[in-house]
Amino acid sequence: MILRRLAVAGLSGPSRGLDRGVRSGRTHVVARGSTATLTVSAPERVRGGLLFQARFEVVALAPLAKPTIVLEDGWLEGSTMNTLTPSPTRETSRAGSLELDFEPMRPGDLLTIFADFQVNPAGLGRRAQRVELRDRGRVIATVDRSMTIFP
Repeated sequence: MILRRLAVAGLSGPSRGLDRGVRSGRTHVVARGSTATLTVSAPERVRGGLLFQARFEVVALAPLAKPTIVLEDGWLEGSTMNTLTPSPTRETSRAGSLELDFEPMRPGDLLTIFADFQVNPAGLGRRAQRVELRDRGRVIATVDRSMTIFP
């Protein structure tokens, strides 16, 4: 297994730090906020028609009353979400983004979300795939990544 790790510190905005690494063809990114950590693991490159899984992990560092994962439109553009586990308490679409609300979290709680996608064969190109962790609408941590879809 080849492991590359690039640590970026001193970022402005809601994410205080961002770690990036590549593990088995998947990008593994950790964004640290003041009240929680968000980790996103998903492939950077896929082929049309194939299935892939994304993993989102939230570790609460302080109480989170309404943890919300926001997947911007690049996650669904040219792909179909087949399953999402665990099921959110509320799911809505706003301005092309998918908002997923989950149960409140206490400090030390871990929430692991698995999303299975299938890439539409005609959905070729590069997609920006921003993920935000929010609590009561306030952005806590953000991961900016992209995925390239090949024929």
